[in-house]
Amino acid sequence: MSSLSSTIKVYEISDLVIEKSKSRSGKHALTSIVYIYSKRFGLTLYTASLISEEPTKPTYARGEAKRVKIKVEHGDFVIYARFVKNPKKAIKGLIMILNHKDELLYQAKYNNGFVVKSFGNPTYAWLVRLFLDSLKIPYTLTKLGDEK
Repeated sequence: MSSLSSTIKVYEISDLVIEKSKSRSGKHALTSIVYIYSKRFGLTLYTASLISEEPTKPTYARGEAKRVKIKVEHGDFVIYARFVKNPKKAIKGLIMILNHKDELLYQAKYNNGFVVKSFGNPTYAWLVRLFLDSLKIPYTLTKLGDEK
């Protein structure tokens, strides 16, 4: 008898930096997060697929950062998002969609509620929308390439 787990290939994605830090003055802040989308489990936080993590130096003075290595199955997508808040309270960021082979498939820019495609095939735009809606990140306008 062959089990289901023996037929599913598992891949490793490394060098993703998870960070939450602030500047000394408190005017700048950076947050980055990783989510995994799989057909079996839907959108889940990276901690369920964590292989290893090691501390690294954060961008700003206060806070923490770690470099993680995660495992994903064939057909899964990794959503890596990085947001920065500046002194004018404007939030800018990038949302990247990676496949199981650690290849960048799609990238969108976030700028104060406006989400715009910057790279990739628009068929992956639904993952960006799912990420924004699941985390309740506010957005007013999207130009992701899949609008009709």
